[in-house]
Amino acid sequence: MTTTNKVHKENILIGLEAKNKTEVIEEMAAVLYQNGYISDLATFINDVFIREEHMTTGIGKGLAIPHGKSDAVVHSTVAVARLGNKVEWQSLDEQPVEFVFLLAIKNQDKNGEHLRILAELSEKMMDDDFVTQIKQAKDQEMLYQALI
Repeated sequence: MTTTNKVHKENILIGLEAKNKTEVIEEMAAVLYQNGYISDLATFINDVFIREEHMTTGIGKGLAIPHGKSDAVVHSTVAVARLGNKVEWQSLDEQPVEFVFLLAIKNQDKNGEHLRILAELSEKMMDDDFVTQIKQAKDQEMLYQALI
């Protein structure tokens, strides 16, 4: 999977507590900022929310893939969060979200890399076995192993 080299253990969160989609994105972006993947937290968050305004990123099955292509991204990556409680996301299946995959993509990335990563993640999430595997992951290491 192309996303294999974009998922880093330090960007996987288990039990993220948030009341809503805004808090989820802000908390995940803060981790990316702390880990050096983005240089400007406010700019990146704004870019993610601009994308959210166009169409929901809640794809169903309790999964969401928000993403931001931004000048604030230093290194393209994917942050992953298993939420401590489900959050309303205006998902396509109208169900709350429990797993969030936040894509942080450099504006300078060429050849539609963000579209390839998004397509690969979306394809994996259509696989019921993959979804079951990530939902059964009990800790950061198990989730990381399921993703790579």
